[in-house]
Amino acid sequence: MTFAVRPTTLSHRLRLAAAAALGLATVVAGPVAPAAQAATAPTITAEYFGTHHGRLGDQGWPQTSAIGSIRLWDTGTAWNQIETTPGVYDWSRVDAMVALAAAHRSRVLLVLGQTPAFHAVNPAAPGFYGSGATSMPSQTAWKSYVTAAADQNKKVWKNAVDFQVWNEANVSGFWSGSPAEMAALTLWTHDALKGARSSAKLVAPALVTRLYNQQQWIKSFYAQKPGGKNVSSYVDALSFQLYPLATGTPEDSMALLGKVKTVLRQNKISKPIYNTEVNYGLVGGAMTGPQANAAPISAAARDSNVARTYLLNAQNGVSRVYWYSWDLQGISNTPMVTSNGTTLTAAGRSLGVVRSWILGTKPAGCTKAKNGTYTCTFTAGKTVKRAVWKPTGAATKVVAPKKTSSYITLTGAKRSTKAGKKITVGALPVLLVGRR
Repeated sequence: MTFAVRPTTLSHRLRLAAAAALGLATVVAGPVAPAAQAATAPTITAEYFGTHHGRLGDQGWPQTSAIGSIRLWDTGTAWNQIETTPGVYDWSRVDAMVALAAAHRSRVLLVLGQTPAFHAVNPAAPGFYGSGATSMPSQTAWKSYVTAAADQNKKVWKNAVDFQVWNEANVSGFWSGSPAEMAALTLWTHDALKGARSSAKLVAPALVTRLYNQQQWIKSFYAQKPGGKNVSSYVDALSFQLYPLATGTPEDSMALLGKVKTVLRQNKISKPIYNTEVNYGLVGGAMTGPQANAAPISAAARDSNVARTYLLNAQNGVSRVYWYSWDLQGISNTPMVTSNGTTLTAAGRSLGVVRSWILGTKPAGCTKAKNGTYTCTFTAGKTVKRAVWKPTGAATKVVAPKKTSSYITLTGAKRSTKAGKKITVGALPVLLVGRR
């Protein structure tokens, strides 16, 4: 996926798209997510629940308490929007957004690109953020900028900000350089932060995963060894944009993650993974005008997309998920707010519900039954929570496992039940709650 943007306004953005064992009434066909050991699986924290908000500086915080991290992209905070005069940095917009995030106890991820034309090796390089924005910068200018950001983080932002090297480096509208050059830029970023004695996490460049050529770019990038070490050694977390194809589902998104993990295994890379952008219905292909609108889907499908996204990413070892975007309309089919930018959609409310289900739990694996029903298990102390859904086809009935005491719908409604009772389940996940 790619985008074209007027520097600070999202509304002008143009985008390219690029369990028998668990109480099921049917036979479990096998695992679809790792069966994590409860003692070693990471506990899901508030920072796992992330988003973007294009109008963050104008409309304030997202209309929910569910957001624990926010990624600053398409917010007027790109490098060439901060440094418009050589050597002069205007942090005022970032300052305001970081303060807003801090007031809501939310962690900020600041994307460091795009290149100001006067620092570009190729100032004529075309890009969605202006001439030169996709170009490799001079090493001196880049390190000066990263050092200045690290200093601002320590002195003003109170170390509330982590940094990301670049956005969608395997999309030509954002980066016109090679995988080797992006690897070098990653090393420079690491060195600049280390020189500034920064405690911030560094996140690898975001890479889009849905098309074959983008997957090949990922293979090339993660084979790079700048400074004699694999490029992954210079970052604290990896970043992938797990948008599926236009008709794809959250389950399809996890298949893309599986392809990425194969590349990482081949290069013996083991680092936390962030899903730094995800939504549904985005149309692919080259475009010269406004992005085509996504095909509409039902409200129930939108609600289900949100819940399944956060459930499946957690089960597949993703450390943070950043929905793109809180207020995105038209080119995706699952916004969190209506067109007025402030009224929550049912999908937006679903994020809060699924957060209440799994915050503070540990993922313990998923299974898929032969009839297509998914069961994803989460544990917290002696409590066992099983999220169950059937993404396609007619609804089915599942049998509540032993020690089940209640179930919760995606509207947040809680109902009492007991072991052996049959519960109707469709595309909207239902949470079965019980004891070990």
